[in-house]
Amino acid sequence: MASVNLGSKAVGSVVKLNENGSPVEFYVAKHDYESVLNGAGRTLLVRKGGYAKGQWKSKVGENVVNTYNNSFVDSCLNGTYKNMLDDDIQLAMGTTRFYFTPGNGNDSLSTLERSIFLLSATELSHVHANLNIEGTNLSIASTLKICHMNGAAVAQWTRSPLKGNTGCVFVANTKGNFTYIQSSQTDYCYRSAFTLPANLSVNDDGTITTNTAPAVPSSITVPAQINGGSTVTISWGTATDGENNLEGYKVERSTDGGSTWAQIYQGGGTSTANIVPFGTQSVMYRVKAYDAEGLESAYRTSGQVAVTNNTAPTVPGGITVPEAVQGGQPLTVSWGASSDGENNLAGYSLERQVGGGDWAVVYSGDQLSFADAIVKGWLSVAYRVRAFDTANAYSGFAVSETRQVNNNTPPAISCQYPANTDLGTRSEGFELIYSVTDQEGDEVTITELVDGGTLRTFAAQLGKEERFTLGGLDFMGLLNGRHTLSISASDGASAAVHSLSFTKRVTAASVTLEQSMEADGPIAVCVLAVSGSIPADADFKVEVSNSANDETPVWEDCTAAVRAGMNHVFENETAANGFAFNFRLEVERGSSGLGGYITSVQGGFQ
Repeated sequence: MASVNLGSKAVGSVVKLNENGSPVEFYVAKHDYESVLNGAGRTLLVRKGGYAKGQWKSKVGENVVNTYNNSFVDSCLNGTYKNMLDDDIQLAMGTTRFYFTPGNGNDSLSTLERSIFLLSATELSHVHANLNIEGTNLSIASTLKICHMNGAAVAQWTRSPLKGNTGCVFVANTKGNFTYIQSSQTDYCYRSAFTLPANLSVNDDGTITTNTAPAVPSSITVPAQINGGSTVTISWGTATDGENNLEGYKVERSTDGGSTWAQIYQGGGTSTANIVPFGTQSVMYRVKAYDAEGLESAYRTSGQVAVTNNTAPTVPGGITVPEAVQGGQPLTVSWGASSDGENNLAGYSLERQVGGGDWAVVYSGDQLSFADAIVKGWLSVAYRVRAFDTANAYSGFAVSETRQVNNNTPPAISCQYPANTDLGTRSEGFELIYSVTDQEGDEVTITELVDGGTLRTFAAQLGKEERFTLGGLDFMGLLNGRHTLSISASDGASAAVHSLSFTKRVTAASVTLEQSMEADGPIAVCVLAVSGSIPADADFKVEVSNSANDETPVWEDCTAAVRAGMNHVFENETAANGFAFNFRLEVERGSSGLGGYITSVQGGFQ
């Protein structure tokens, strides 16, 4: 229900007030009525029809006189009639000061203060030599000087006495002409007049109410950037209401620059969510307050916001979190890429949840992974990631499994070389010195590995110096090239790994028997077969001895026989310490740089 202030109603228009609960029409007769006497802001209302017929008279002793402030009509209007009006109207009415003539021989112009009064003959545009000028001619006097009751014109009393006379009062007859008659006459009607504050409200149907419309909401807030297809939040400041009967707010939206509006919300809140359809070019909002009696404030209107019709990126292609999460250690989270219909993908927002609590952003950027710091003491972690574009449109979330956090402290490995050290080129076996400790004092198992293969596993003695030995056949079995050594220490709940690297480079080999083979008699002939791969340009030499136990053994070259696969006949026939057999093989890369290997040396003698 809309309303306007009484002070804005046109003079001559009709408003309504209840008399004994039933609406009665009144003319708006004048704004700022007698402002010299009453100040500004009082509007004069005059009953459209007569109220009742009756005597005007006043008495002094037994004489009927024309004293208005002691008249029957004055008493009736401010008693019986006033009580017919609604209580709130009576309270708002207060009293009004107006010009009048005291009467009964006192013809001076004076003022009187009443709630309800009759109009003067002057206000109804009558001029007479024996009539004081009581106020000013009303602009709708031609309408007001003719009065009707029950569908017929009737004569009406004024408040103006005839000067120089003690008993006559001016009246307007059924044609609006004026005369004066004795105040004791009964066939003339009372027509009530009074003022009301100009700020009272007039509803659409003309009813005056002392309820005032709420003030305009103090503000309205709309996002500066809006994407088509997204949900936005509109909020507004509260409105005040003079009668404290504020009921709520109505919010409307326009998508054509304010030409047309559609309501999107009504209620007692101070914010609402609204979906802006994809394809909308612009949007603006406005809000007004309303009270319990349906009076509404003016609108508070937002600026016009251009809508960006941008589609959000797709959900990232999965999120990966390692199953083992160690408290106090870094954890790398990775996710699949998103796509974007407008090719304006800007990046990803990664959020973390600790112990089932709230989500918090831990990374925003264009990478597809993030190394997070896991705080020791957390019970569990989960992650979710979404993509966003340059228009701040966000995809849905890809959500990880929840991982339990292992808060056990892994064993610590102390080595003579820092982790990931390159030990350089090695041509022969070597060893590493290290030790293992554990903060909780748990039992620890150590595993030594070469290129991921286990070399040795054993129970650690915490703090004891250990030696990782890579030699003999273990070293020989490695091909030339880069290799990794790892020391793994596990307490059953967590493990630590200390890795090093080296490059094996062996260009020559020498093979012999660690202990000579003794014979019961002379050794006259032998045969040897060398298996493997020996490049053609390699320096290859094989020697044999049948006096290998002597202080200075006799060595004979049998390289050609080995290459040919033939027997070698010994030239030496003596052995001071008895006949004994041994061989020695030496091979070194040739100019081609090609490598080879020896898998076995086999043979016999007699």
